[in-house]
Amino acid sequence: MYILSIFTIVLMALLTGYSIFLLHRKKHKIAKLSGTMVVTVLTMMGGLLSGYISGILSGELFFPVGLGTLIGFVLGFIAGQPIGILAILSGSVSGIVSGIIGALLGAILQFDNPTIMLGILLGLYVIIIGLVILFIIVDTNGKFSLDTQGISPFNIFSAGLVLIALFLFLYSSDLVKIPGEDKAQAQETNSPTAKTELDLTNETNPTIDMMVTPTGYSPNVIKVKKGVPVKLNITNPGDNSCFSTFMMPDFNLNNVNLKAGSTNLTFTPDKEGEYTFTCGMNMFKGTVIVE
Repeated sequence: MYILSIFTIVLMALLTGYSIFLLHRKKHKIAKLSGTMVVTVLTMMGGLLSGYISGILSGELFFPVGLGTLIGFVLGFIAGQPIGILAILSGSVSGIVSGIIGALLGAILQFDNPTIMLGILLGLYVIIIGLVILFIIVDTNGKFSLDTQGISPFNIFSAGLVLIALFLFLYSSDLVKIPGEDKAQAQETNSPTAKTELDLTNETNPTIDMMVTPTGYSPNVIKVKKGVPVKLNITNPGDNSCFSTFMMPDFNLNNVNLKAGSTNLTFTPDKEGEYTFTCGMNMFKGTVIVE
C-alpha cells in the first residue's frame, strides 16, 4: 500500500508538474477558454488523488480534508497563473472541492484492500492528464492535429461497460469490505464483555473493556459511581474509520486517536448525570450514566 502511494505521489508530481510547465511555456499560444478548461481538469484530478491518498494513509478526516484543500488550491493558483484570473479562480475552486471529495472518499469509504481503489483512480488520472498534455501540445503546435471524430461511440460505450463491470465485480467479491468487519463480529460473538450495557456502580476499581464494532461501541451504555476513577480500555480492530477518534468532552477526553489495537484511557466521573461519548464524526454514540 505504501509503495503504491509513494509511486502515485511521484508520478502525480511528474505529470502535474510537466502539465503546469507546458502551460507556462505555451501561455501565449493557448486560448484563454482552452487554458481555463485545462487548469480546471488538472486541479480536479490532482486534488482528488492527493485527498484520497492522505485520507487512506491517515485514517481520519480533519487532516486529509485540510491537506486536500490546500493542495487543490495551490495547484489551481500555480496552473492558472499564466492563463489569467478566471483560470486561477476556476482552478482553485475546482481543486478545493475535489480535494475535499478525495479526502472524504479516502477516510470514510475504507476497504481491506484500498490499493484497488487507488489503482483505479491512478489509472484514470494517468489517462486524463495524458489527454491534457496531448491537448496542450496539439493546440499550441500547428504541425499536429487530433481528430476526435474518428473515435467510435461504440468504443467509448464499451469502455464504460468495462468500468461498470469492474466495479460490480469488486462490489460482489471479498476484495472490498468494511475494514475489520469479520474480526469485530467474531470478537463481538465470542467475548463475554461484548454487551450493550455495563453496570459498574458497585465496583471499587471499575474497568471498562470496550470494543469498536461496525455498528458502534460495545458496551455503549455504562453506569459508574461518582468520584470513582474509571479505566477505559478501547479495542479498535482497524485504524481506517471514523472510529479512529474517540471523544468524551465532559470528562476531558477530546479527539483521542485510536490506532489499531488497544488504547488505555482513564477518567473520573465527578458529576452525576448522563454524558455522551462519540466517534470523531459524531455518527456513533454511547452514554455514561453517573450515579
